[in-house]
Amino acid sequence: MADIFIEREHTLGLDRALDQVEALAYLLVDELDARCAWDGNRLDFTRPGASGRVEVTETLLILEVSLGFLLRPFRDRIEQSITEKLDSLVPCLPSA
Repeated sequence: MADIFIEREHTLGLDRALDQVEALAYLLVDELDARCAWDGNRLDFTRPGASGRVEVTETLLILEVSLGFLLRPFRDRIEQSITEKLDSLVPCLPSA
């Protein structure tokens, strides 16, 4: 089970959302020394102490992250940082 789970609706369409997740992949590689690989519309990533995936559809983005033992105490801070990055790359739809 994922330690961090974020699901957000978007209006970017599939191609634009995939482009934005690709930008996220570059950030993961550059800032966190992560390894990333695409499997269809899913980006899988891993780095020491964490792994996860981002699934992209026409209207939805689902991000799951599993944290290692040493990173779990920082879960809230990590989730906040991820949310901020997603906000800049894939704006979420306003709540109804």
